[in-house]
Amino acid sequence: MDANPVILRRTRDFGETISDTIQYLKQHVRNLVLLYLVFVAPFILVATLLGADSISGFFARGASGSSLLENPFSLISPVLILAVLLYLCSSVAYGTAVYLFMRNTEEKGGLSSSISEVGARFLPRFLSNAGYLCLAMIGFFGLALFGIVPILGILIVLVAVFYFMVCLSLLYPVNTVEDRKFPDAFRRVFRLIRDRWWYTFGVVLVFGLIYYFFATIIGFVVNMIMGFSAVNFLQPAGTEMLASKKYLLTLGISSLIQQIFSIIVYVGIGVHYFSLREEKDGSGLEARIEQLGGGGGQHGHIEEQY
Repeated sequence: MDANPVILRRTRDFGETISDTIQYLKQHVRNLVLLYLVFVAPFILVATLLGADSISGFFARGASGSSLLENPFSLISPVLILAVLLYLCSSVAYGTAVYLFMRNTEEKGGLSSSISEVGARFLPRFLSNAGYLCLAMIGFFGLALFGIVPILGILIVLVAVFYFMVCLSLLYPVNTVEDRKFPDAFRRVFRLIRDRWWYTFGVVLVFGLIYYFFATIIGFVVNMIMGFSAVNFLQPAGTEMLASKKYLLTLGISSLIQQIFSIIVYVGIGVHYFSLREEKDGSGLEARIEQLGGGGGQHGHIEEQY
């Protein structure tokens, strides 16, 4: 453990957000990777094993074209749906575990949190975050209805989805760290991001690019291996390589390794969240002090909760 642990709850500029994220990862990377292996990797492994057959069959039937024309829904099997749900659950589990870990370290003054401490709080926060994800997806599907309007409708959908995706990047840390009741987490997200949308977009973009860099390197290595041994994954009937179960299993293992590096994104957004929280709560406290000094007594205008 580092002698000078990162203090999460303080205001930062853009450079400090990046440097504190790097420092936080250096201090806690071992425990963060263990969290990934315990709470996230099982979802991805099971989804890969279950989905390899279904997805390979999906590509094979889609390539033939006949079944697709007769019944498009024949490409979708219950196992394929289950695999997709497990992949979504892995994302929810990842965010929940990382932000519970950050919550615990913040409460302990920078000391590292154990897996058992995260596990004690995991299930309620996981279920809550999963519920919010379902609502967000329903909202995005609702926005897609505007796409039926030519040009203008599509433009509205693209702008709205882009805006809300940046906003909702703060949803998991807000709901995980602050234990807010439904639907207050949504309101809290928009309070935190007010006047800080472009700043948040920059944070998400930078850490997303860093993750993409590492994921691309891993994907390149896997593709090189697959390129040299692709003939081993081709089926006797001449099926395309994308329809090969072995190919998809290999890609699943590659994804499992790649996702480790998304810790960078989760921690970076978490550090940014704590910075925004301190900035907004501090501003609210100053406003309350000014109102008390001026005799206004209108405490109801202070929205932040402490």
